[in-house]
Amino acid sequence: MFRRFFSKRQQQRCGRRAGQGLCCAHPLSDFAQGADVVVLSNGDRKTLEMGLFSGALVHVMKNRPGDTSMVVAAGESRYIISKEAAAKIQVR
Repeated sequence: MFRRFFSKRQQQRCGRRAGQGLCCAHPLSDFAQGADVVVLSNGDRKTLEMGLFSGALVHVMKNRPGDTSMVVAAGESRYIISKEAAAKIQVR
């Protein structure tokens, strides 16, 4: 399921499990637009207070390579977060 969102390097690192949805944790900033992920851990206090806590379902609405921020949806809310903060959020 998640294989299409990962680069070839990440697919090699995760190996066979990536295609089964059993992959190891990755930073939220690594996922492409349209990805649906589950938060495993969050090391950023500001985004934690926004509702991006462990177990939360997050949809990546916009994540372009040249931008410094990304748009994510958690529940009915939409947030613009920096990629620096998104790198602290581990998801699968």
